[in-house]
Amino acid sequence: MSRLGTIVGVDVGGTFTDLFYFDEAKRTFRTNKVPSNRGDEATGFLEGLQGFGAVSHLTSIVHGTTVGTNALLERKGARIGLITTRGFRDVLEMRRRDRRNTWGLWGDFIPVVERDMRAEVDERVLSDGTIRTAVDVAQVAATARELLAKGAQALAIVFINAFANPENERRALEAVQAIWPNDNVACSSQILPEIREFERTSTTALNAYLQPVVGSYLQKLQNALAGEAFDGRFHIVQSNGGVMSTDAARRFPIRTALSGPAAGVIAAAEIAKAAGFPNVITGDLGGTSFDVSLVVDGATSLAAQTTIDFGLVVRTPMIEITTIGAGGGSIAHVDAGGLLQVGPESAGSRPGPVCYGGGNERPTLTDANVVLGRINAERPIGGKLKALDVEASKRAIARHVGEPLGLGVMEAAEAIVRIADSKMAGAIRLMSIERGHDPARFAAVPFGGGGGLHVS
Repeated sequence: MSRLGTIVGVDVGGTFTDLFYFDEAKRTFRTNKVPSNRGDEATGFLEGLQGFGAVSHLTSIVHGTTVGTNALLERKGARIGLITTRGFRDVLEMRRRDRRNTWGLWGDFIPVVERDMRAEVDERVLSDGTIRTAVDVAQVAATARELLAKGAQALAIVFINAFANPENERRALEAVQAIWPNDNVACSSQILPEIREFERTSTTALNAYLQPVVGSYLQKLQNALAGEAFDGRFHIVQSNGGVMSTDAARRFPIRTALSGPAAGVIAAAEIAKAAGFPNVITGDLGGTSFDVSLVVDGATSLAAQTTIDFGLVVRTPMIEITTIGAGGGSIAHVDAGGLLQVGPESAGSRPGPVCYGGGNERPTLTDANVVLGRINAERPIGGKLKALDVEASKRAIARHVGEPLGLGVMEAAEAIVRIADSKMAGAIRLMSIERGHDPARFAAVPFGGGGGLHVS
């Protein structure tokens, strides 16, 4: 009996869900695109799959997701707690003593764990692994109860020098697991058993930050698939380009931080190589983010760590990608200093850009493109709307951008696009020129819902 089957690749972005169906036996493929239904992505996910027929007939589903990426960029993860060694409460805040702005003593940074949610306990492991002070498990349990009472949905345990000897961390983890109401608890020796306190703390904390968000999302998907009698394989794309089970993704959601963009880079590299372009710069412009990567001599680059946003450092092997909060749903606004900003907050698919008619009143990059005629308002993608509301987009741009800056609607729309383009060019410059590569030697491979709109 043939082992060939039907495979569907699914990319759930901030605004749209894109699907690619491949019949291995017939060597044929189909595509589908539906709104992501942000907040209830399982609905869009299932709707997209049903576009190919009965879900139960599918052999395998491979899913790349930007749920983790978007949660980090927009700071919409869970409320979490951190238990650490006494004296190391502020590792996340001190970072590497870097600053958001190089010159001047200004610029704020707020860690994903609020200071009153970062607790210290008595324990100490020396750099050679010797336990100088054994952890008091009763104290750890009491501290965990306090964090629960403050509303913690997940917990990270990070002890100094745990990479050399994880015994204290493991004992603390067992004490917390005995009282914690869910599985969203992890220690640094599970996530990143390496030297460097800040990177280890940051990666473990961000893993906890994503656990409730990604875990809930994956559970909804699995429930939806079970309801359709799907019994095939369901894998999640990792940031390094590989795949993992949904159980592994729940335990280590930080490994999905660049899941969606990583899958796109791998595909772009293969297509470009086949077309005779071994050196390319990829640009994935979705609803929330713009992701840039380099392919040199046909090969993707792996990075030991990356910075999702200032201060949000993730140390885990992943395809080298620079991500910024500039996508089609990124909201344009004039800040307190009178400067036009685009993103990082996104309108997502709910309520979506103003032109979608979903209730959003603030203009987005998509609204600017619609007003400028760069998007055909009479033939919107996604299949849900018959037409886009151009006049609503004009009113929103005039009110929130044009009037504060003294610009007409068309000039304001052009300004929004130019600001977004500037941010994207900066990301490309960071990945190419600042790393010793001449972008003139590379071909541009844009993808995502808006990549082609801005590549030129």
